[in-house]
Amino acid sequence: MLTLWPVSSRNCPNEAHPFYVSVTEIRSDSQKQTFSVSVRMFTDDIQQALFKLYGYKGELNAEDGSASAYLGKYIAERLGITVAGKAVALQWVGYETEEEATWCHLEVSTFPGTGAIAVTNRILYDFIEEQTNLVHCYRDGTRSSYKLVNPEVLAQF
Repeated sequence: MLTLWPVSSRNCPNEAHPFYVSVTEIRSDSQKQTFSVSVRMFTDDIQQALFKLYGYKGELNAEDGSASAYLGKYIAERLGITVAGKAVALQWVGYETEEEATWCHLEVSTFPGTGAIAVTNRILYDFIEEQTNLVHCYRDGTRSSYKLVNPEVLAQF
């Protein structure tokens, strides 16, 4: 059973839940020329990170989207993607919360092509020693996955 601290509890110990995991999903479709990224994190973990880094005290589930700039900055500083050796310029789309998770959505304006994909993912590594980041890459309908355990940062597809 998953036990979480309330989202508003900022001073809770790291034992808030028994595992620390994020999921990054990359979806690339060469037919439609689309490339999108979604990152799911436990809301309490990312909220504590935003407070520690930027002093953000708002609630992520607030309907005004006030955390959007902070989340976008956090993701941009800790997630990098290259396709065929060229950096992909991710553009922030927005975020949503559902139950204990926060989903962050990004996309590219120009399809980056079909070469090898490399993902550098440091999400929550700076605050949670036990953090694991799962990376799923859906390329033209075929899924590949990689498990990164802190301090591992590179997944290649």
